[in-house]
Amino acid sequence: MTINGEKRTSMVTTPNGKVPAASAAARERMAARRSGARGGFNDGPEMRSLGERCILSFGSSAGPPMIPLLYNNNYQIVQSKDAVMIQVEMVHDVRVVRLNSQHKPESIRQWMGDSIGRWEGDTLVVETTNLRREQGFRGASENAKYIERFTRIAPNQILYQFSVDDPSTWEKPWGGEVAMNQSRDNLYEYACHEGNYALPGILAGAREEERAKAKAAAPAEKK
Repeated sequence: MTINGEKRTSMVTTPNGKVPAASAAARERMAARRSGARGGFNDGPEMRSLGERCILSFGSSAGPPMIPLLYNNNYQIVQSKDAVMIQVEMVHDVRVVRLNSQHKPESIRQWMGDSIGRWEGDTLVVETTNLRREQGFRGASENAKYIERFTRIAPNQILYQFSVDDPSTWEKPWGGEVAMNQSRDNLYEYACHEGNYALPGILAGAREEERAKAKAAAPAEKK
């Protein structure tokens, strides 16, 4: 990744270049989630990732923060007087950032959260709260707050910066930045559900494995 002519080896921009250690509460939360999967993560579709279920992008491509993956890393940004729309290529998610508005009540939880934007000079600053628990970024809680900054630093490049503040997950806030480079190509639909054989295949394989184990154990039980 190249930003302002500088070659980068990491997107993390905290002083020591590392993501802060997870808090004790975060470790307990993640352990409880793992123990909740009785037979692993194949008990049912609810235990699988949001990407496998075609609910949201894989990883954190949809955001916040919007982190690039192995493929489908394109975004289309459309501005209006009252909002900024970000269409995500991966799984075809759409983020709507309301400008100069107020956050919705804390009880209203949304996929990709509730994003409010404002302009600071030539930089679009987006604050997002109210994410659903299932979308926790790297184990973040539903109470995390994300700040994203979009700044055009060249005719064909936007500097995207993010920070995440979640005291119940990390010992201190942290963040990073990536370069968004302009493309002349079109953004095509990612029809996730079409030909999605992975999810039924994973669950069917798990059920077959259970049947095989039950069959192998049956003779021993009869004795």
